[in-house]
Parts: sequence; C-alpha cells; structure tokens
Amino acid sequence: MPSCRDLGDNLLSYGYNDSQAFGLADNSYAAQFEGFWTAMNENYCIWDFEEKMGLNWDEVYATYMPQFEALDDTSRHIKLSDAEFTALYSQFLDSLHDGHSVFILKNIATGNFVTISPCRDRNLRERGERYNAENQNPTNLNAYLATDIDLPYRILDHKSANAKTIVINEIDSSAHRLLRATTKYLEAVDNAGGPTELNDEIYTAAGKLHSNAQLILSILAQPSYILNQQLSQLCSMYNELCAIYKHVALQVGVTLTPLDLSLCNDRLGFINYALFPDNIAYLRIGAFGMSDHLDPDVVISDTTTVFYTYHKAVQQVWRAWFDAIQTHYAAGDLGGVIIDVRNNTGGIVSDYQYLLGALLPSGGWESHTLRVKNGCGRLDFAPLTPFVMGTYPEPHAVITEQPIVVLANSNSCSLSENTTWGVISQPNGYFIGTRTYGALSALTDDSRYYSCNYSGTFGQEFVTSFYGLVPMFVCLYGEDLHIAEGVGFTPHEDLPLDVQLWTTQGRDNQLERAIDYIQHK
Repeated sequence: MPSCRDLGDNLLSYGYNDSQAFGLADNSYAAQFEGFWTAMNENYCIWDFEEKMGLNWDEVYATYMPQFEALDDTSRHIKLSDAEFTALYSQFLDSLHDGHSVFILKNIATGNFVTISPCRDRNLRERGERYNAENQNPTNLNAYLATDIDLPYRILDHKSANAKTIVINEIDSSAHRLLRATTKYLEAVDNAGGPTELNDEIYTAAGKLHSNAQLILSILAQPSYILNQQLSQLCSMYNELCAIYKHVALQVGVTLTPLDLSLCNDRLGFINYALFPDNIAYLRIGAFGMSDHLDPDVVISDTTTVFYTYHKAVQQVWRAWFDAIQTHYAAGDLGGVIIDVRNNTGGIVSDYQYLLGALLPSGGWESHTLRVKNGCGRLDFAPLTPFVMGTYPEPHAVITEQPIVVLANSNSCSLSENTTWGVISQPNGYFIGTRTYGALSALTDDSRYYSCNYSGTFGQEFVTSFYGLVPMFVCLYGEDLHIAEGVGFTPHEDLPLDVQLWTTQGRDNQLERAIDYIQHK
C-alpha cells in the first residue's frame, strides 16, 4: 500500500538479503551507523549490564550520528582511512563487555572491511604484558618426561595425540624437500647455460615452486602462537600447491601428497595425558573437540588415513586419563586431578561430559542460568532457564574428596571458562593461574536464528556493510545470578606464568604449583 513513511513498524530481520536493513548502508556512513546501531539495540542481550558498567547506548547514538553524517558531506572531501574508520567505531565499541562479540564493517571510502573485537582489545589494554606472555608461551610437558627432573614432578605415565604437530611436520618436510630439489634443478639448468626451448616451461614453474616453498617455510618459522592461528590457511595453501604443481614436483623428484582436510580442520588440536607422582591424573586439550572423536556415533569410514590413526590415538589418550582416575580411585590412592585449559579458546559444549563431566555424577550438572531475549526491546527477556551441562553417562566414580585443580589463564575462553566455573563450584575444586578471558555466552554464526531468538548474528560476513557476531543469550552465575562477561573468573591463586623458568628450563611453575597443592592438601 502507498505510504508517506520510509520504514514500516515491523522488526527488521537483518538477514542476508534484507535490502531494507542493509541497502542504504553501502553508500552512506550515516545509514551504516543507523543500521548497525539499531541492530545492536535490538539484538544485543546484556544492555542492563553495559549500563551498570557505564555505557549508555542512546548517548552513543546522539554523540556519533552527527559525526557519521558529516562524513557523508561530499563538499568536505573527507576520505576516511581504514585506521581512522576503525578508531571511530572502536571509540564506543571498546566499551562493550561481551567477550565473544566480533564486528566486521566496511569502510565506504576504501571498500575494505575492518574487524573489531572489543574484548580482545580490552584484554590487550588492561592485561597487556601478562596477556601477551601467556599467549606467546604455550607450555608443554617435555621437561617432565626427562629423567633428571625433580622427582615430585617426574611423569609416571604419558600419552598424547597432536593433529597440529602432524600437519606442521608434514608441511615442513615437504617444503624442505621441495626447496632442496628445486634448488638443485635450477642450479643444474643455470650451469648448463640456462633454460632452453625444451625446458623453459618447467624451469619457470620450478622457480615458482621454489618461491612457494620458501614462503611456506617462512610461515612455519613464526612463533607457535601465531602459527596456530594461521594453520588452517597454511593447509589450504599447501594443498593448492599440491594441486597446481604436482607434476612439476615429480619432474624434480618430489612426490606431493595433499593433507587430509579432516586433520587440518580438527577442532581438538591436541590432547595430553600424564600421571604424576602420588597418582595425580592430568589432562590438557588444545580446544574442545573431543566429541568428534569420543562420541559413540562418530564413525571414520576410511581407516587407512593419517586422520584415522590420530582419531584412535585421541581415544586412547582420553581413556588412559579416565581409566587412571577410575583405577586409582578404586584402589584408594588417587591423589587428585588436574584439568589444564590454558590458552584453550573453547569449542563443542558436548565435550563437557568428557572433561569435568567425567568426574561428576551422571545425569548432568546444573552449571548456570540462561537469560534469553524474546523481543526486540533491550530488556525483553524470557523466563530464566537453568542450563545443565552434560556429564559422562556411563557408570564411573564421582570425585568428591580428592582435589580437582583447574589451570586457566587470560587466554582461556568460552567453554574453558565454563569448565573453570564448574571446578571452582565444587567443594573440592581449586583454580590456579590468572583471570580468564571473559567470553562466556553461547554463539551461533547462523543468522536464521535471529528471527526466533531476537539475538545472535546479524548481517553476512564480508558481504553486507556491517556484520555482528553476538551472543544468543547471556549466562548468569551463582546464587546472585551475576554476569561475568568481559570479566571472567578469578583464581584462588593468582599465579602468572614464570616465562623465564619456562624459556630457560622448559619448566611450568603453574603446573608445578598445582602438583604441590594436591600433594600437600
């Protein structure tokens, strides 16, 4: 029907193809800000907490809308750089406390997208040196496998499975073989007087292959914390190299085999089990992806792959940890349990049953309370709902007396933090390390959920001019139902990693303190 109004009263869906929500934002900073502000106004689920922390969203609109309108004034000939564009949005987005939220916005002047992660930026500002030190020094157990380590910390039993190491070693080996072979071939051609009509094409391709091998090795030489972030992209680069240059590699004497994508995309990354003196059972995982390997309905059809070998190893490592707890509990000599989620950024919620849930009674454990939006108003919420974490369903001993220690730090996010909360909620639980990241509520990157939850993803990543990945609901903790977003959980013992001890001796003061705590409890 004809109308003199530009917009209707209906709630915008902010779906992928909603021209009303996103159409104007491609050509106007003001329209982009208007759409983004409205999407956040209706979508974000902790406005009451933000107001308590000092952020007034209406004042944000009143303050910044004139600035964005001024950018649309063509007579002023303003061309905003990507850095200036990021800084403008960061001025108010940096005040948000949700730890999961990520925003991707297009700078209309340049056409480039910028990414803003408020909680990450705040952690960098507020925890600076500690945050970087923990991120850049992911410890391992190597020193404790040596025979000359102090007896109280010497590992009695150990098993591990590491997809990341398998992938890195395979790429590294192939890149070095390529570098040697192409160097030898290119030098031979050059020494023979240079390429001829017969070998010019292979000579050119071998040069490109040589350069790509050098690039891969330069990426592999980066610190592990950076390499872990780029591993998926590196796998894709390597597989593309295999596809394009397979025959060229054969010509110079190297067989290239693409990497198993299942291995490259494994969500767990690694799993380590160790049994320390006094029968202290330790488990560390790279991320929460155990369900991909431990759930009974997971079946790997091709049993000839490296991924299948790794898959079986994951099962054996977890089983070794679980059986050690059960065996020593039954014998009456279990010292305690250490759960290590340092630098673990979270993952699959169903994994809970295989970690802390393997120590708690079957049937689930009521961890916290959910508050879900049920309308587009800032404070439109459904009735509070208890959230029950899954626990291990098979018969098992429940660890109620022996100490359970969790190791976590400022890079422990999401399910790692909820695991930490689970431990400190137990009478026998204890937390050693540093305050966790502060990203606790659940996410979904599927914008279709928005229409039923009034919260979650809005826009399409790197397509619409603004995109937000925000929680579907907020988690409330304890009897006082407090929000821990952007704050995280504080340890019983605030103990930073001793970087010098780690880098010079390979020893882990946080792990050693956990062992000491259990041994002298």
